[in-house]
Amino acid sequence: MTARRAVCLLASLACANANMHSSGACPCKYQGSQLATSVYNNYPQKDPANCIVNGAAVATKCKKYPGMYQTMAAIKMYGTTCAAWDQMPDTPWYSYCTKTKGVAGAATDWAHNDFNWCQQPWCYVDSTCTGDKVASSVFKGSDTAFYSYHSCGHHADCYSDIAWNANYKWPTGCPYNPHGSGYHVHEMGACQCRFQGAQLSSTFYMNHPSEDPAGCQANNAVTCKKTPGMYKNFAAIKYYGTTCAAWDQMPGTPWYKDCPANSDWCHYDFNWCQQPWCYVNNNCASRVATSVFKGSTVAFYSYDTCLDTPNCYSDIAWKKNPSPPAACPFDYSDNKWHTAKTCTFWTGKAPVASHGCVAAFAGFAMALASATFLM
Repeated sequence: MTARRAVCLLASLACANANMHSSGACPCKYQGSQLATSVYNNYPQKDPANCIVNGAAVATKCKKYPGMYQTMAAIKMYGTTCAAWDQMPDTPWYSYCTKTKGVAGAATDWAHNDFNWCQQPWCYVDSTCTGDKVASSVFKGSDTAFYSYHSCGHHADCYSDIAWNANYKWPTGCPYNPHGSGYHVHEMGACQCRFQGAQLSSTFYMNHPSEDPAGCQANNAVTCKKTPGMYKNFAAIKYYGTTCAAWDQMPGTPWYKDCPANSDWCHYDFNWCQQPWCYVNNNCASRVATSVFKGSTVAFYSYDTCLDTPNCYSDIAWKKNPSPPAACPFDYSDNKWHTAKTCTFWTGKAPVASHGCVAAFAGFAMALASATFLM
């Protein structure tokens, strides 16, 4: 019995060492929540300090003033989790990410130093974050003062001293091009994010999902599981799945109720909540079927297109006998995408080591155990 315990301890220690990681050196400050109204209603500070918000004279007009972004539809989500926020409509810097320098009407050149940063995912981080935080002017004067690209799947800042700088020099890791082509956070081709840089058409969330069971709305004796337009009033619905993000951990989205704050993110039933994904075409090899807008052309999404994130949902969540791939459970160690929790092991059922760690030590453990018992 002692030998077996020793073997387990050695394997566990080896696994812990192999999976020594964190949820990110600088955690996303608002992961799983929204910005406080006080942040976008009361900031940024006036610039210049003595300016007049509606001043008639150019000399007295404000460049920045409190609440200037408060009416933007996506402002309460902005920077809360890892995403390419500045390419998303209804956000403060979107206007800087929608045109190609010097070419009217042309598609944006994401390889250009003035636009490459638009594709980089980032999130707001605490002021105590060291080494990789970038100062932000959006809510200047508030405690939402810094953000990080390093927390969101990349090790380089492709914005600072690069955008709008005639004498820029790309640092190591830039320009941002994680898949080797296209300069996007997602893969290109069939698995690209279908709605990157755009909103979902209102027809999707107004007219879908399909009624389930069929005819339920006209039959009082039948309870509807799904009805057309059931998500139309959700705060984040028009942006849902448009770019790589952990959408289901975000308030105001269809599956947030299944991913409530402070869940055990390493549990079989919740680990998928902290995974980034986006909607993809129906011929994407890594596609996963979705029921959110069932009956529409928005029928599939992908985790893999978002920096090779493994699928830790299918055949896992709410299954009596889950069968996860070796790369699961998902956490920051997989692709440096911030997660709310580090998951060295699954929780909720019989412990299974992540990333195939225990399997790697199985032979060693058996050999050691046999040798010990023969002594």
